[in-house]
Amino acid sequence: MNNTPNKLYAILLLAIGLFNECSVAADNQQNSQQQTQEASEPASTGSIQKKPFRNFTINPDGDKILTRFVNNDTNWVRPYDTDYARWLLDRKLFPSDHKVRYYNGEEKQNNGGRNKIISVGVLKYDLVGTFSKNKERPADLQQCADACIRLWAEYLWEHKMYDKIHFKNAPGFVFYYKKWAEGYRVHFDKNWKASWSKDAGVDYSYTTFRKYLSLVFTYCGTATLAKEMMPVKSTDIQPGDILIWGGSPGHAVTVMDVLRNKQTGKLKVMFSQSYMPAQEIEILANNEDNYRWTEKYTKGMWFSPWFEIDEEKSPEINTPQWTFDLSDGAKFVRWRDR
Repeated sequence: MNNTPNKLYAILLLAIGLFNECSVAADNQQNSQQQTQEASEPASTGSIQKKPFRNFTINPDGDKILTRFVNNDTNWVRPYDTDYARWLLDRKLFPSDHKVRYYNGEEKQNNGGRNKIISVGVLKYDLVGTFSKNKERPADLQQCADACIRLWAEYLWEHKMYDKIHFKNAPGFVFYYKKWAEGYRVHFDKNWKASWSKDAGVDYSYTTFRKYLSLVFTYCGTATLAKEMMPVKSTDIQPGDILIWGGSPGHAVTVMDVLRNKQTGKLKVMFSQSYMPAQEIEILANNEDNYRWTEKYTKGMWFSPWFEIDEEKSPEINTPQWTFDLSDGAKFVRWRDR
């Protein structure tokens, strides 16, 4: 009996099997390469979508700090429940797709380098400008230290704690808001020595408050804040404190939130900043704590809004646009009237 047809049939089946194996292996390799490629793609700056991961969630529907940035890790808790801490967490945010704008209306690029971003949210505050004949005009005024002053002053004004609203210029002259609201104005002589003069009526309106801030932003900055405020240890940071480098140029960011680990006592903090030129106040992204994820139609990278503070481990705090070195002049400071 001739077995040749059967042998040919067996060889054909074997060839088909080998082809299928190679095809599956090739598909697997292609899928693996595709996944690797997707995992190495740059950060997406597209629309934010609600997705929990690691120890935090960024909720695009949250319209304030407390509801936009959610801590998921029960080992990390908020150790402070002061009125100012609650007020900071209650600050309104622009929608999640809002881009930071400079004082002249131009958009700031949210790009801190390859696979890095600068901010994860923008506070819903406009920028204080300059005043001419009672008309406010946009100006390159509300920069880094000014944003720190703005938040503290807004809180005090909103709670009618007018006596606590005061800031010093470099020579030590104190700009008292209450004196300003009572109608006194600051004048400078030819040597730039400042003095008060009664020039207007009593006015505690928000417009007059903004005029006062415009004056303060003009004559106060990181150097004056570094001298005026009270130093605090990096292990004792509270919401509302400021991380500052009082050089020239200097930089300053406000601590918006503090988390403490119940087991280790370590701290994580959230920072806000303005920058140069004057811009809206943004919540900074921690580019060293991020999570990359891929879905069928959406790719992106998520960044934590909290920065771990461990001076013993590293005195450097790397924010997207400034590195603060606690061993080289940078420090945490607190308003003395707190």
